[in-house]
Amino acid sequence: MAEVLRLPSEPIAPALARASVTGVARSLSDVALADLNLLLTEVVSNAVRHGRITGADEIVVAVDVADDRVTVSVSDTAPGVGVATSASELAADNRDGGWGVFLLKRLASEWGIDRHDDKTTVWFSIDR
Repeated sequence: MAEVLRLPSEPIAPALARASVTGVARSLSDVALADLNLLLTEVVSNAVRHGRITGADEIVVAVDVADDRVTVSVSDTAPGVGVATSASELAADNRDGGWGVFLLKRLASEWGIDRHDDKTTVWFSIDR
């Protein structure tokens, strides 16, 4: 069962997410935990920065720890960055300018973007 965390859409959100995930993912190796924290910071930071959400909106982080991997999803109630509608489109879009997509491609076992109505979810998995 996934652990769910609701964060304010404020600059403190990435630090709150890291603090919470560290407790959930105690059984990870040091390298896997470092990768998880780095990717989580990037994805939550992007939700705060690009999500176009107000202070009343929340960023929802879900962490699912399985035997072979940890899967994290970060959801916000916004259309997301640019016009990309999939991970492959976002990866091909050079307008982002940040490290998020590069790091997801390099460190995550899998990752993707799901958009439904007014909700955007970026998810990634890290092998344990």
